[in-house]
Amino acid sequence: MPNPNPKPELPFEERYRWEPTMGRTGRYRDLQTGRIVAQTTVRADIDRFIAERNKVIDSLSQDLIDGKMSIADWQRAVRVEIKDMHRATVSVARGGYRQMSQSDWGWVGVALMAQYRYLDNFAADIANGRQPLDGRLMTRARMYGEAARGSHEEMVRRMSGLIGLNEERRVLGIADHCPGCLEQAALDWQPYGTLPPIGSQDCLTHCKCHFEYR
Repeated sequence: MPNPNPKPELPFEERYRWEPTMGRTGRYRDLQTGRIVAQTTVRADIDRFIAERNKVIDSLSQDLIDGKMSIADWQRAVRVEIKDMHRATVSVARGGYRQMSQSDWGWVGVALMAQYRYLDNFAADIANGRQPLDGRLMTRARMYGEAARGSHEEMVRRMSGLIGLNEERRVLGIADHCPGCLEQAALDWQPYGTLPPIGSQDCLTHCKCHFEYR
């Protein structure tokens, strides 16, 4: 089944303009209102984007369950979705595709290799019967799309470090928080790069937390 949207775009390129001089890490300006876009709005746009792209992963997984796709075809199609979703959400943290450097794309490539290894293990579990062809497969597959949120947050972290910010803290998002996230948030400000990344706690890729830096 071909990927219906080979180059998914978040609304940032057409609705917002990146202004790297706004604040220390840059901000988006709404082209219609002229106002600076709140970070809560950026994250909400990312959440909507992930939800929409996960519908494609759901469709692919349902075709696999129904016997309309082979495991190999399903794996290839989901791999494309993973690649496109992570590249899109990471580019938002960087200020858009036009702001991405070769170093940035190399960083994304390393992150994607880890996701591909997880997908390889997933496909192997399906092939040997450890992963049943039922709703649990759908839930597990959706987590790969959700992981793109963590990649966005890690690029924000990368950019914050590059400009010399040296402290970070986990901020709880609007969600039912797992014990790990509550524990990490309670630590408040810590040295930059020392807190576990978003997606590393009990809630895994469903995590809605983010980091603040100073």
